[in-house]
Amino acid sequence: MLWLGLSLGIAAWCLLSLGLEKHHRQVFANAFDASRARLLRGAGWLLLAVDFGLFVYGWGWAQGPIFWTAALIISALAWSVLMTMLPRASTKIAAVALLSAVVLIPFWAG
Repeated sequence: MLWLGLSLGIAAWCLLSLGLEKHHRQVFANAFDASRARLLRGAGWLLLAVDFGLFVYGWGWAQGPIFWTAALIISALAWSVLMTMLPRASTKIAAVALLSAVVLIPFWAG
């Protein structure tokens, strides 16, 4: 469950940061588009909401938000290090993290 939350968190931070002009230009060579940025940020917030829901579903209201906050902090730290050390490769790593989360959801729910 924790890996699922961390991987969704990394993907969400990826989408949220790529919705900002500075990070978008750091990773991509194309021009920054405001409508695309809104779409990226919206998808990031949606992933965070799904992540929160999974933690509450898995651990209940008593501990779910606490574990979600911890996973959010760890994934934010991991994403910050990735964007600092490997800005171009960070999107590929976030895509792999999202793919691993999608693969893990049926095993976790089953």
